[in-house]
Amino acid sequence: MSPVTESNVSSTPRGRSMLPTLVAAPIAILLILVFVAILFPWDSVARRISHEIATATGSKISIGNLRPSLSARGLVLAADDVMIEHPAVDRVHFTTLEIAPRFSTSWFGAEPTLRVWADSGLALIDGKLRLGSSSTFVGHVSRVQIEELPLRLDASRFGIFGHIEADADVALDPRGILTGRIEFESHDLMIQSDRLPLAIPFTHAAGVVEMLPNGTTRIVSFEFDGHVLKGELSGEIAMAHHSQSPPIDLETTLQVVDPGLRALVPSTGISFSRDGKARLRLTGTLDAPELSSLPADARR
Repeated sequence: MSPVTESNVSSTPRGRSMLPTLVAAPIAILLILVFVAILFPWDSVARRISHEIATATGSKISIGNLRPSLSARGLVLAADDVMIEHPAVDRVHFTTLEIAPRFSTSWFGAEPTLRVWADSGLALIDGKLRLGSSSTFVGHVSRVQIEELPLRLDASRFGIFGHIEADADVALDPRGILTGRIEFESHDLMIQSDRLPLAIPFTHAAGVVEMLPNGTTRIVSFEFDGHVLKGELSGEIAMAHHSQSPPIDLETTLQVVDPGLRALVPSTGISFSRDGKARLRLTGTLDAPELSSLPADARR
């Protein structure tokens, strides 16, 4: 009787009987996982996630549909038709929201850390969200439509338009106060005001902004370049009610690039150099700034 070896095991009755078992086992496991995924009460999970995020951030969240999904970011929980309402952002609708847990020691303090990827009409968000007494977000935000942001300029005759991309490290508490640091860049920024003869576009703009706990926005640096104006700006914009224009305390060094506008510089009453450069301080409010000239070497 010949021994059963590796070369002839599949030809023996026992070997042939093992093959269906080896094939059926993973298929059965896969089917079980599929049925679990289909029958699992994802709606309850969605309600639980909504409650946890709402409690941590002071927002109101509704999730239309939640399901497990395999995306470019790995295995995630994908949600459709998500609506978030918060005093700091008013109302934002996300067409797609993907979340997945990320390892962090914050879990031991009952402050879970999640990888978040979200697509909305406002922006595309990709980063890490930590839930807690003051929820934090660290990540990249792209396709941001500036005119859709809650900049609280309702009472101001000053407008900002265009798109930005930004790296954010911010915190949001249940009272709606946003704090932290944002580094941003734009290639189609445009500003307009009833105090300007025309809207001013910029081919490139980049800067760093800090949101302080008292609601003040500190412009650490802001550099802008365009066919009309170029220069840099820094200072602070104080918080104000929706019905009021925010107070400002800014300094800027700018140059009037456009030759036609440079010819109008003397009529402004501001001291410009022959090449259209000036250093100014802006106080008052955003829609009614008070301009004063500064020496070229003036610093705060």
